[in-house]
Amino acid sequence: MTDATIKTDLAGGADTAKASARKTAAKATAAVKKAAATVAETAAEKTQVAREYVHEKTDAAVAWSKPKAEAAHKAAEEHPLALALGTFVAGAVFGFLLARNFDR
Repeated sequence: MTDATIKTDLAGGADTAKASARKTAAKATAAVKKAAATVAETAAEKTQVAREYVHEKTDAAVAWSKPKAEAAHKAAEEHPLALALGTFVAGAVFGFLLARNFDR
């Protein structure tokens, strides 16, 4: 009778597979650590840029709007009827435009 079994050295293959898996795992771990460090660095840079931008824009907005707000407040105290009428007209125009867009 003929022996049809395939004879292989399974023990040697397992050791090689384990070593290969360890090398692959080490490479993957290093790649993940590098990617995590890059992401953290990029996030920190973007956060700092956003902070600086917001700080600059806030300062500019406060400097620009404070005198305008004071002037508007003074005008509203002097002419309350004009303020009420202007607010009504602005609301009516905005409402008309909004309603017109919803009809489409």
